[in-house]
Amino acid sequence: MDPVKAQTLFYIATLAVFGTVGGLILFCSIRTFATNSKDKKEIEAIPGKIDIIDLLFALTIIFFFYGNTVMLFQNSMNSGDASPIEKNGMTLSDAILNNIIFLMIGAFVFSFGSFIRGRNPNQVFGINKISFGKVLAWGFGAMVPVYILLGFGSFITQLIIPSKEQTPEMQEIVQTMISSNDITIRIAILFSAIIVAPIVEEIIFRGYIYPALKRYSHGLFAGFMTSLLFAVVHGHVEGLVPLLFLAIILTLCYEKTGSIFVPILIHALFNGINSFIILNPPNG
Repeated sequence: MDPVKAQTLFYIATLAVFGTVGGLILFCSIRTFATNSKDKKEIEAIPGKIDIIDLLFALTIIFFFYGNTVMLFQNSMNSGDASPIEKNGMTLSDAILNNIIFLMIGAFVFSFGSFIRGRNPNQVFGINKISFGKVLAWGFGAMVPVYILLGFGSFITQLIIPSKEQTPEMQEIVQTMISSNDITIRIAILFSAIIVAPIVEEIIFRGYIYPALKRYSHGLFAGFMTSLLFAVVHGHVEGLVPLLFLAIILTLCYEKTGSIFVPILIHALFNGINSFIILNPPNG
């Protein structure tokens, strides 16, 4: 990644992480003050009960992703053109397999984290709250506002970043999918992008981080900060605003339906459509 873009991403990630922590401290302070006062309305405005397990898990997840961003920034500052995969002596197949295994382990760990803090599967996934038909309706119906907001996000990006500096850098995994003629590699990448990533990322961000932050603060704050963190961890400066809007829609759909399957489907459709466009460019 270009060092300037890596630095920008690092600064935004730092603001997001410490803004989240600062917001949690502020809301907890307000809650403590409200509890000690006679203003019952103010107490009711601060939702949820403080749970140390929730707090530790949420902050661990957030700082883990922040650590990855810091490493990306350091690599961009200290390295030449060699990719992280090349530096570590890994083959691409090893990197893809490790990524899939890591994501699946992550899904188990964060699901277990939800379990030990007393949330049953219905609370985590909203299994009984919405029918399969409604999941499909919400999923496909959301694609229209998704791409409208993505276009608006791209417009905002063009206003913020000078056109001469807009040289979008594809993720290495995307570059490989385009250039590789190995059908096995392509299938592995598509499986990771369309199946594994949506399931795991939605479990982590919408299924765990968002409810945990909301429990300690406020729905609007939790929704925005979760969405910003989601956008930042993808490591793409030009895509930061569009991904922020995508994440906001994913969070709203999860909030409205109570089912994690809805944002998973939207996320999978989004990745699937983008993968199809990448493999079948209009001029190709």
